[in-house]
Amino acid sequence: MHNTVISKAAAHFSSYQLAEILSHCFEGYLVPFTIDGKAFASRFAAEDMSLNDSRVWMQNDEPKALAIISRRGQSCRLAAFAIRPELRGRGFGRQFMQQLIDEAKARGDRNMWLEVIVGNDSGLALYERMGFVRQNTFVGFYATSPARFIATNELTEVDPLMVAKKMMADTHLRLPWLSGGETLFKLPGQAFSLQDAAYAMVVTAPYLRLRMLYVDPAARGKGLAKKLLMLLRERFPGIATAAAIPEQMSPLFLSCGYRQDPITQYEMLLKL
Repeated sequence: MHNTVISKAAAHFSSYQLAEILSHCFEGYLVPFTIDGKAFASRFAAEDMSLNDSRVWMQNDEPKALAIISRRGQSCRLAAFAIRPELRGRGFGRQFMQQLIDEAKARGDRNMWLEVIVGNDSGLALYERMGFVRQNTFVGFYATSPARFIATNELTEVDPLMVAKKMMADTHLRLPWLSGGETLFKLPGQAFSLQDAAYAMVVTAPYLRLRMLYVDPAARGKGLAKKLLMLLRERFPGIATAAAIPEQMSPLFLSCGYRQDPITQYEMLLKL
């Protein structure tokens, strides 16, 4: 019985403990990952982490795996899933995922989302076996240097909550969980407006990131998104995005002098 793996709700742990557990369980992962308690609390609170639905799996009183579940309405998202190297390849991933799916169904969720890094073949295979289906491909970009001197006084700083409300009111818009208005206005950063029609959200901690670009429907097709990207590149030299930009937006970023980051993710969905 001493080797039995048991699960506990993440609510039993502090943000600092969960950050340590997550970093510990990601040891040897495809992409190196560490996070501290302050960044953990900020990031996952913005993503609407549910401490009661997130799980820590323990063996011999040592944390061996962690799943972070975010929830909004009848949708949930596997925001992070990490298993210690000594448990990998032994069927625990499938066992833990089945538990998460069963619990999502029991609480009435209808959709379960996740992202997986391209190249994580074992993770992708697991999710596909569990019934997840690819929905989109996400990429990231970075600016190597300002394009040229451009006066950036056309950018007006605005309330991030106002921009988030605009995005959420656009019924034709479906953004990734990480780029949705519900997430962005809670993060530390600044929101900018161009001509009261195009908007951007720049997160300043723990890293400088462009997290959102939005143009009012009536103003689209007028080059405002491109101009906004150029202004941001000048205002914030070296600015980068998270790997959460839908691949179909690549031509826009590339045309503005941004380069694509090598990390790519699949967005996946399980209909419950």
